[in-house]
Amino acid sequence: QSAGAAPGPACYGQGGTQATVTDANAVLGRLPAQYFLGGNMRLDLQAARQALDALAGTLRLSRHHCAQGIIDIANEHMVRALRVISIERGYHLDDFHLCCFGGAGGLHVCALAEAMGMQQAIVPNQGGVLSALGMVVAPTSRQLSHALQQPLAEVTLSELEDILAQLQHQGKAALQEEGIATEQMRCECSLDVRYQGQRFYLNQVWDGQLQSVASRFHAQHEQRYGHRLNIPLELVNARCKISAGAAVNRLPRTGHRTRALPTSHATLTGLAQPVPVYWREDLGSEQVISGPALIAETVSTTLLAEHWQARVDPWGNLILCLNKTQH
Repeated sequence: QSAGAAPGPACYGQGGTQATVTDANAVLGRLPAQYFLGGNMRLDLQAARQALDALAGTLRLSRHHCAQGIIDIANEHMVRALRVISIERGYHLDDFHLCCFGGAGGLHVCALAEAMGMQQAIVPNQGGVLSALGMVVAPTSRQLSHALQQPLAEVTLSELEDILAQLQHQGKAALQEEGIATEQMRCECSLDVRYQGQRFYLNQVWDGQLQSVASRFHAQHEQRYGHRLNIPLELVNARCKISAGAAVNRLPRTGHRTRALPTSHATLTGLAQPVPVYWREDLGSEQVISGPALIAETVSTTLLAEHWQARVDPWGNLILCLNKTQH
């Protein structure tokens, strides 16, 4: 349950009284109060402590144990969601980096990666506002669909190509109304396919061959759900995406300047210990930081856990790596 923007977490000082994950992070020292939102907003740590104390008293826990419990529960919920979209779909996590985003993503990424058995993670440049950044740089597009819901074996190639051609025509006309030239447009067609009787479907890229669609569906179903069925397939929807080439938007490369901020204090693994705090915008390209440490920035904060290292790539992304020999 979100506290929302108003009143928000107790530490925002807007009247919130219920303990939140943000309050727990603040009480544990993981949100450097003097650098929150680039120093433009001062956190009310006393209000956060009072909110935690009220809950801790009910649970008969210390303030710090209560705060850590809140973090652990939040992490477990996120781990469950990550497993659904990865392990339960047959992916081997050794092949992936865990990429986080959102203002609080960097505070949890190391713990989530370890819980998932992953040893590498990425905290993108401007990751705290990554969704907004994506909307700015995303190409103009239209996505259209046509419902079919008929056995795949009964669909003729000419019928399907006519439907997709109509969708492409409608999509191109919509983009032309926005002043986009036809030669700038890109078309991608796909089909939603499922076994007859199923409620869910898997989307398949249309390559012009119905047999190829069927073969790829069976293979994807087996990878994701661990089995394939010997029953007829159903074509649910035909889809077409028309998009215009986006303007190239590149974040500036990171220079080689470095400056460590004054040391702050954070509670890690239940113990109070001095933890260095770095201002992310002043970190240099290829600089390496060893955890435990905090990396503060205007839109987010990253908790670099013990046994983790962060390397700043030329585009300002933090590439995190777990040191297996020390862990």
